[in-house]
Amino acid sequence: MLDTVLHAILDFVGAHSALLTVLILIALGVGMVLCLTVQKRRFTVREIAVMGMLAALNIVLAEVCKITIIPNALVLSFGFLPIAVCGMLFGVAPTVTVAVVADILGALLFSSGSFYFGYTLTAFLVGLFYALFLHKKDLSLARCALCQLLVSIVCYALLNSIWALNWVTKTAAAEYIGTRLIMQPILYPVYLLFLLLLRKYRKPLEGALRK
Repeated sequence: MLDTVLHAILDFVGAHSALLTVLILIALGVGMVLCLTVQKRRFTVREIAVMGMLAALNIVLAEVCKITIIPNALVLSFGFLPIAVCGMLFGVAPTVTVAVVADILGALLFSSGSFYFGYTLTAFLVGLFYALFLHKKDLSLARCALCQLLVSIVCYALLNSIWALNWVTKTAAAEYIGTRLIMQPILYPVYLLFLLLLRKYRKPLEGALRK
C-alpha cells in the first residue's frame, strides 16, 4: 500500500514538474509582493546583493563543497548554511525565494541540465523552516535544535528519500530509505553544531546590513 502511494506521488510530481515549478515561482512572487506591500518591507540594494551572494554560495557549497562518506546515503553538505543565514536576516519570503532559485540553478548547472521538482519542494521547506524559526527570534538551543530536527528529518531523511526512489528499484526502495533514515541522525549533530555557531554572528550581520 505504502509503495503504491509513494510511486503515485513520484509519478504525479514527475509528470507535472514544469507546472508545479511555475506555480511555486508564482507563489514566491506573490509572497515577495506581499512582503513589500502589506508588511511595507523595502529591501536595499545591499540586501538584494547579499541575497544573490547567498544563493550563489548555496550552489557552490551544495554542489561542489560536499563530502561523500557513503555514496547515496551519507553525504555531508554545507549548502544549508547560506539558507540559514538568509532565514536569520530576511524572513520567510526572501529565504524561500533564495532557496528555490538556488536549487533550480544548481540543478541546471551541475546535474547535466536535469531538474526534478521534488528537490525544489524540499529546498522551499528548508528555507521556510529556517526563516520561521530563526528570523527575529530568540535563538535558544531548544529552538535551533527543533529547527534543525525538522529540516533533517522532514526534508533530508523523508522527502529527499522519496524523491530518490526515482533512481532505485522497487526491491531496493525499503533498504534505501531505511539506510538514509539511519544516517541522518549521524549528520544531525554536525548540522546543529554549525547552526549554533551561526547564531553568534546574527547581530553583527544585521548591523552590517544596516550600515
